[in-house]
Amino acid sequence: MEIRYARAIAERLHQGDHEEDGALVLWHVQRVATTVPEEARAVAWLHEVLERTAVTEQELLNAGLTNDELRALRLLNRTTDSHSDRRYLAHLDLIAHATGDSGRLARIVKTADLMDRSLHPHIRSDGWSPPYGQALKLLTEVRDEPHRVATAGRA
Repeated sequence: MEIRYARAIAERLHQGDHEEDGALVLWHVQRVATTVPEEARAVAWLHEVLERTAVTEQELLNAGLTNDELRALRLLNRTTDSHSDRRYLAHLDLIAHATGDSGRLARIVKTADLMDRSLHPHIRSDGWSPPYGQALKLLTEVRDEPHRVATAGRA
């Protein structure tokens, strides 16, 4: 999808949306989108829409979203708002081990999302905050695995 379309969709769908602490959702989305490579920017602009809005996958496809971008958004979408570290990390494990371009795009966006959330934590009204540090470590370890295997094979 063209980045300008993804941005326009995100701006329209998140207009007036606030985090529990009062911050605009769009501030987070924009920070994430500006830190990822261009190839992942459309997914970054849209990374909160399936969780937070009523937009359908078909509407996104009709607007130009590719199948790989849609699969990346599906990977990023948490279907439950469980306040469980174990469930949160299990979801991250799915992203970490997803294959293909959709898995790669999801990891790029999720890493940027976690880095931003580490700087601007999303603390729920009940006091729970996802384990951003553990999640980043999980993504980093999985991303580095092929390098470690290749390096170990040369020894």
